[in-house]
Amino acid sequence: MAPSSSASRQSTQDPKSLDIKDKYQQNEKHINEEFKIWKKTSPMLYDLLYTYSTSWPSLTLQWTRDLKFTDDKKSVVANLLMGTHTTKNVANKLRLYSVTLPATLSPDVTSPVEVPNFEGHGNQFELSREWEHPGEINKARINHENGLIATQTNTGDVLIFDSKDDKSMTHKKTLKFHNKEGFGLEWNPIYKKNQLLSSNEDSKIALWDLDLEKDSKTLKPTRVFETHSSIVNDVSWNVKANDLFASVGDDKSLQVHDLRLPLANYKPVFQIDDAHQASINAVEFQPDLDYLLATASSDNLVHTWDLRNPTKPLRTLYGHASSVLNLKWNDNFLISGSVDRRVLVWDLAKITHGDFDHKEFEKKKSHYVDPCLAFMHGGHTGRISECDWHPILNHVVASCGEDGLLEVWKPRHILDVYEEDEDEEDAEMK
Repeated sequence: MAPSSSASRQSTQDPKSLDIKDKYQQNEKHINEEFKIWKKTSPMLYDLLYTYSTSWPSLTLQWTRDLKFTDDKKSVVANLLMGTHTTKNVANKLRLYSVTLPATLSPDVTSPVEVPNFEGHGNQFELSREWEHPGEINKARINHENGLIATQTNTGDVLIFDSKDDKSMTHKKTLKFHNKEGFGLEWNPIYKKNQLLSSNEDSKIALWDLDLEKDSKTLKPTRVFETHSSIVNDVSWNVKANDLFASVGDDKSLQVHDLRLPLANYKPVFQIDDAHQASINAVEFQPDLDYLLATASSDNLVHTWDLRNPTKPLRTLYGHASSVLNLKWNDNFLISGSVDRRVLVWDLAKITHGDFDHKEFEKKKSHYVDPCLAFMHGGHTGRISECDWHPILNHVVASCGEDGLLEVWKPRHILDVYEEDEDEEDAEMK
């Protein structure tokens, strides 16, 4: 009897493709099991956890500083800037979401307030504004002072939107220079300068001044930095020393630049050529300490650096199982998002507790963690696209991933853990 056509196809199918399919299914099963465990234990881990499934995944996320109390004063409405990452046949949008949160999260609320009761997931989120966007939105950043929004596209153009113009439906200005797609984008923290940095896969960094040629639909950069030998993944302004900014890229170098230096024979203030063992994906200056910054890499590590002694990392943070994509400071705390589907919260106040003990890790494996690791958020089933601390609300984080989930959360008692450690140390000394 001749074999059936389906049996014939199975017998001729490449064993490697079967192996890849089997590994994929096992991995998906593992991810789903982990997510179920996290969901079951989440009430014990968070003071706040809201989850919303967006219509399309977003590659970017940023809180705005806008806050508005509801009429009953029980809630506060915050805003999130995001984008869409659609298929070729669906137009992309730049989006602004409003998120309704308990008023007790605001530092302005000092007396007890009744916490509002939201009946189900998603009731807290509302799409409040959107703009047409040509092509993918790799990164979006808002100027908190004047409401201008800049976006990095997959064509190299940087687009400028005006969130204060209620009638605008698309971008107002195009910044033209880069010829490849980019992800690095940041407004000067002294917003009255209206300066913007962009970095790109063309290995270049562009400095833009939007106070120039205000009536023009296009703008060219005022200065270009060509000190990297490969893709420049991220840039970060120094908040205190505002003529300085840092850049990182696929060439594994960390560079700090000074705008006061002349263009002729320009070189970075300093450069660390092998700051990591793989591509560096993110850099972030600590807002309150002008000499402290952090870098994140595809070597799965986060380094903190003291610019007063930049010959080696001040502290290396161990905890991610795959490439680390983004970073954000909030006082002593640092969050990092990774391909491993995790957002980790690091407490740099614990840096005096000692370095990561590799020997202890080899002994205890999963039972040993970095002393600086304060919290692990496991609410995503895909790689983390971006995460951000709210600039005003206490320890509130937003994260989005390739799974299309937008999550707003606050870890439970991360400050209490540090206080308990201090109490234990005091008791031991007595």
